[in-house]
Amino acid sequence: MLLRAEGLHSGTQMAWATYHKTVAEVLSPPDGLILFCGCGSRFEDVTAVDARTGRAPLDEMVTFLDGL
Repeated sequence: MLLRAEGLHSGTQMAWATYHKTVAEVLSPPDGLILFCGCGSRFEDVTAVDARTGRAPLDEMVTFLDGL
């Protein structure tokens, strides 16, 4: 909602899965966890054809790690 309040939209970035080892060197996630995707923000291109999908609840999709 905060992004939308600023006129921005968000989308997943699956390419991060390719670099999960590099990201782990910086974030040091707990054993058994890897970064699978990231989230980017952008201004909407109203001329682009875009497939929209529904959203799952945040607690089903995100694990917050304290102290990172």
